[in-house]
Amino acid sequence: MRGKYFLLLIGTVVWAGTFPEYPVKPISDYPAAVEKSGLIVAALAVEDKKEQFKYFGIDFRSKGYVPVLLVVKNTTSNDSYLLNKEALTFNLANGSASALGHPSRPSGAEKAIAIAGSIPTVYTFLATFAAAKYAELRQHLLREELQSTTLSSGASAHGFVFIPTHGWYSSRQQIKLTIPLTRSGTSEVVTIDATI
Repeated sequence: MRGKYFLLLIGTVVWAGTFPEYPVKPISDYPAAVEKSGLIVAALAVEDKKEQFKYFGIDFRSKGYVPVLLVVKNTTSNDSYLLNKEALTFNLANGSASALGHPSRPSGAEKAIAIAGSIPTVYTFLATFAAAKYAELRQHLLREELQSTTLSSGASAHGFVFIPTHGWYSSRQQIKLTIPLTRSGTSEVVTIDATI
């Protein structure tokens, strides 16, 4: 039982050392970009398993997530807006809004590594190796994650958010991301919905 759990972990994580940076295009090149009040948001789901391995070293489907690249640009003439990643929500068709998931935080995979680490001899070495690689992959995901930031006039930001799939990945429903941006120095919020 322990051996199977450990092999499952190794089967869903690929070690590549370093990862190429995901290519981010100018926001005007994304066909589904949404504009509101001088703010533009583009969302792109990275669902191809080969691309996930190439850029993240992990099969998100097996972890229950789909990575979504968000690109946000402020085209206003002189206003700044706060992008607070903790305020982003998503919902599925006919569903209620939910907070975003974070696969880079401690998970069942780390528990699997801990269990495998208690197995003697060669398995201990393999578990230690896997734990080090998993920690590095986790740090990579944290670097790729969308960060809260203030967007001054003309500025843009990008990063990934991770949507829980809840078993509907193979024929997934539409996802609606809700991105609130707060105008600096005021309580005015511009809310943009992006559907993918």
